[in-house]
Amino acid sequence: MKLINYIALCCFLFLSLQSFSSERKKVLVLHSYHQGLQWTDNVNSGIQEVMDSIGNQYELDYEYLDTKRNPSLEYLNKVIELYDLKLQKEKYDAIIVSDNNALSFVKDHREKYFQNTPIIFCGINHFKDELIAGLSNITGIAEAVDLEGIVDLVLSTRPNTKHLLVINDNKTTTARLNKLLMLDLETKYKKRLDFTYYEDQSIDELVGNIQKVKGDTSILLLTYNKDKNGKFISFQDNLDLLVPQSSVPVYIAWAFFISDGVLGGKVVSGKLHGRMAAKMVFKVIAGTPADSIPIYREPLDEYVANYKELRRFGINRAILPAETHIVNEPQSFYSDNKEWIHIVLVILLLATIIILVLSRAILRRIKAEKALLKEQGRLKISVMHERLLGKIGRLLNASQDFKNVLDDVLKLMTDQMDVARVSLYSFNDSANAAVKINSRILTKGDRIKDVDRFYFSEIENAISRVKMNLSVVSTDLSNLNEIEQEYYRKRNIKAVVLLPVMVENEVVGLMGFSQNEVHKWTRDEISIFFSTVNMIANAWERNSLMNARIEAEQKNVEAMRMLEESSLLASIGVLSAGITHEINQPLNAIKISADSVLFWQKRNPGLLPEMFVRKINTISEETSRIDAIIKHMRTFYDKPNVVLNETIDMVEGVRRSLALVKRQVCDHSIELVDELPKASVLVCANYVQFEQIVVNLIVNAMHSLDEVQKANKKIKLLVYQDSIHGVLEIHDNGVGIEDSIREKIYDPLFTTKGKGKGSGLGMAIVKLFIDRFQGEISNQNNEEGGASFILRFKLQD
Repeated sequence: MKLINYIALCCFLFLSLQSFSSERKKVLVLHSYHQGLQWTDNVNSGIQEVMDSIGNQYELDYEYLDTKRNPSLEYLNKVIELYDLKLQKEKYDAIIVSDNNALSFVKDHREKYFQNTPIIFCGINHFKDELIAGLSNITGIAEAVDLEGIVDLVLSTRPNTKHLLVINDNKTTTARLNKLLMLDLETKYKKRLDFTYYEDQSIDELVGNIQKVKGDTSILLLTYNKDKNGKFISFQDNLDLLVPQSSVPVYIAWAFFISDGVLGGKVVSGKLHGRMAAKMVFKVIAGTPADSIPIYREPLDEYVANYKELRRFGINRAILPAETHIVNEPQSFYSDNKEWIHIVLVILLLATIIILVLSRAILRRIKAEKALLKEQGRLKISVMHERLLGKIGRLLNASQDFKNVLDDVLKLMTDQMDVARVSLYSFNDSANAAVKINSRILTKGDRIKDVDRFYFSEIENAISRVKMNLSVVSTDLSNLNEIEQEYYRKRNIKAVVLLPVMVENEVVGLMGFSQNEVHKWTRDEISIFFSTVNMIANAWERNSLMNARIEAEQKNVEAMRMLEESSLLASIGVLSAGITHEINQPLNAIKISADSVLFWQKRNPGLLPEMFVRKINTISEETSRIDAIIKHMRTFYDKPNVVLNETIDMVEGVRRSLALVKRQVCDHSIELVDELPKASVLVCANYVQFEQIVVNLIVNAMHSLDEVQKANKKIKLLVYQDSIHGVLEIHDNGVGIEDSIREKIYDPLFTTKGKGKGSGLGMAIVKLFIDRFQGEISNQNNEEGGASFILRFKLQD
């Protein structure tokens, strides 16, 4: 059923294309003159511009009568013989006729070639209705030249002009008709201008006469296509031979004369004629009868001036008509480089966006790092305190009578805690003042001293509060009475903490902690103080259970260490996930931009250099590769139990990895040798993770070689297979692996590099990936003193 539907769809598309092709309209463009003539080419340009704007709906045929160069009757008869073979077999939906001779040809031969085909004419000089008498289904554009507007432009730009020299032949029909129009103008301007005609002259005579023109004379170049000897003079010859000889302004009436040396004029544009004729064709083919479309009889022209000539003759452009088009005007740097400037701005915008995104990611990372460092510091303090508590616990349980080790406990506390002095006092009777019963005091850096009853008489108020199971905490002694303050000042104590020691719900003593400077006690410090006091209190009561307590504290210390490492790993995972998320947005923007350029190049082949296309292809491919790596990183952190195994070629995987690190290895002056087989070695793994394994091992080898001074530093890779494994060997001649750390190199966070140079995750990731692929890894020191790693992967059936 699916196959039948597919065949039906193909047939439908084929028939649709056939139908579309058959609906294309055929239009004949018949020119009086030859291809390459500027007027003719401009008409074609206008027609093609309009046709292209609506897509591929029209098929244009171009024919050129070439009557300007070949006006003889013999030539015309040969053209008729040719068209008897070509045009009688063709069926056109419309005909565009350019200039008078083509219109005359269509009028004389319409029944033979075109019959009732709609006709749209353009560029018809001195049009009169008699020219289309007897023709039906016809309309078009008359070529009206506004000679009066040109003369007015001469007088406005060169008000001192007394003589107007008109260059015009007396051989061609167009030139003779132009002469009649000029004669009509003489009457209007006879008081201001003297009209002189250069017409019955050879080209050499005309060149010489123009060279003599000076002063208050301006030149009007009309139609000079044949000299007095009958020699054909092209429009380009007019510009090349006549215009450069003039030392006075030259004015023109047709757009194809616009060139260096020509000042300007009110010019008839062949391109405008072509555009309007093409638009009339649309209306006719859409169903509008040609006869119902009015013939356009107004001048289809525009004012044009040459910037260089305006500067040459000192003419202020402000006196020109407002709609004048200035040619050859120097362009600004922006106009000359508009496309490149836009490209650079887009690149800068993309770079700015990427920088902003990366800056945001960096700020978030810095913030996370600060939080991590803060948490890390808190954990270190916590771990230090826990370790201290563990040590105190071990001391208290080292002897059957824990009182024998109290001095060691106090010394340990002063050594490892930020306190100037630690005191332990015992109460004989809760109803009396404290007395000397196993009480001691230890100042940092000093020896332990026994405590007299005398010392207690001045702080009885503080002691009474402690006996009520209340704590006394003072940062600057301000919350103590004057006697107590004086007591502590004499002993150079400016901050104090007093805590009760309770055994079986009875306060049997107190512990004091003091500083020699005003000190704000932190929460962690108070916590460790309480913990220490509680441990000493519990030691009295649970001396027999202290061994279990020590074991518990040891486990607690180890748990805190693991917590620190787990927190670091978790933080790294969070940071990596955040970075991959932030990278995705600019990465997608780069990918879309590169693919858009490639799509544009495909639609416009040849417009971009091949080197640019290759580079952009590389950008697109490597962006896809980065995206694949990011996806695997997400799988690694978010779903560590999900492994996307596939069949990979170890040889190809190693080549990809070498492409990533080859430049870096070379920069470290290390020779990279690879012995790879020509045949594939297919194993069960994953390309991205396999490449991570290879890259990590090469980078480790590179760092090892950085620590030695050798002239022949080398990293060597071998790939081969045995009966059940694909084997990868990586050898270097670096410092090797010490036996004491051989079993630790795969542990997370273990690194032999200096502070800030290694995360301790590289080899752990290598081991993790190899275990996922059910592979094996081993290491040993080789004969050159470096390290060798041998990796084995299961061959894929």
